[in-house]
Amino acid sequence: MVRDMTSKMISIRDDIYKNLKKLKNPNESFSELLERLIENQRKDPLKHFGIANNLSDEDLDDFETSVKEGKKKDAIISSSKFSEIWGD
Repeated sequence: MVRDMTSKMISIRDDIYKNLKKLKNPNESFSELLERLIENQRKDPLKHFGIANNLSDEDLDDFETSVKEGKKKDAIISSSKFSEIWGD
């Protein structure tokens, strides 16, 4: 997909350039690579970590919901314990 061809010059370290070059598909521009990486990171950040890499979108949503619920429960328990120890 070709978009507006306005360009910006950016500076990156050589090691970063080499890593980006390894990630780039043969017929992909660096702009397309960066766009793909940004889009993938926005969509499914958990897919890049361990077993989450092979989970369906539905399973990832369930996992994220469970994590959020767990954090809420932990906050309630922590608050309760704090109140027990330190008072209201």
